[in-house]
Amino acid sequence: MNVKGFINQVFLNEYRRLIYDYGFHYISFSLIALGIELLGACLDEHDFGKRDQSSQRFRRAIEKLFPPEYQRFNSGDYDLCTNLRNGFAHQFRPGSMVSLTHRDESIREGTQHLQIHDGKLILISENLYEDFESACREVIRRIDNRSIRHEKVYNSFLSVPQDTTTKIDLSVDSTIADGFPYDANDA
Repeated sequence: MNVKGFINQVFLNEYRRLIYDYGFHYISFSLIALGIELLGACLDEHDFGKRDQSSQRFRRAIEKLFPPEYQRFNSGDYDLCTNLRNGFAHQFRPGSMVSLTHRDESIREGTQHLQIHDGKLILISENLYEDFESACREVIRRIDNRSIRHEKVYNSFLSVPQDTTTKIDLSVDSTIADGFPYDANDA
């Protein structure tokens, strides 16, 4: 599977199902953050395996592929790389300057995506995914028109047996809390 196939299958199909079909909002933030880094890696001149590129790749993707309103969160106190990508990559939780939510909760609470509310940057899973989805489509467009020159995006990226995804059971266990937020005090 090449990068374009991976983006289509995993980011545009599986991530979408995770959020919209199953309501797994919390985990979606982690997966999107890691996906943003990969999109940034597609844009640079280094091999995918080059070390010490995570922050630069994440920031490049935000700068080059995301809507302008994200730019103010590409550094500073509300930096998405620090508070989203690094928080989830290293502790599986966001940094202290970010508050995570989903659309239904945001409507109830009167918050908006990329708004500062009570000193925290609000991220809404569905909004973040839709902007990520647009970024994915832009990378695919650049691959298709060959404006990305590094051969890494045209070579094999991942080898996956064809029938692997058909054997994965994605049914939701009814004993698991619906969506999130999950309050540890409920345990």
